[in-house]
Amino acid sequence: MGQTREVAEKYFRHIEKGEVAAAVALVAPGAEFLNPLGAVPVPDGVREMLNGYVSGFPDNRFEVKNALEVGDQVALEGDWVGTHTGPMPLPGGQSVPATNRPVRAPFVTIFRVSEGRIVSHRSYWDLAGFLGQLGLGPK
Repeated sequence: MGQTREVAEKYFRHIEKGEVAAAVALVAPGAEFLNPLGAVPVPDGVREMLNGYVSGFPDNRFEVKNALEVGDQVALEGDWVGTHTGPMPLPGGQSVPATNRPVRAPFVTIFRVSEGRIVSHRSYWDLAGFLGQLGLGPK
């Protein structure tokens, strides 16, 4: 495993442990950070987003199934899984109360790493399917 993959998986492990500050510290200032909703401001937007997932899904984990590392980039593919047992804050200040439903969201995240920090994070996952599993959208 190369350094790029190590940094990416370390980022995931911090999220799983609820260590949001440590995860955010791995993201370089000015980094590109994209998810299905669009660009996320670094560091405040990333911190807010991760806090939402950690508070809503304290048992969250990343099950990485495939990795492709080339130079300073790595693509990780797998499933993000967790149980919605806490409130999940939304970007507009509202929150979704716990549904106590399990979720399994397939993802691909492409990281670019420089000097031990994430300078690009592009995540792709099925937002509609995620919401459907929570009973908040189509199944």
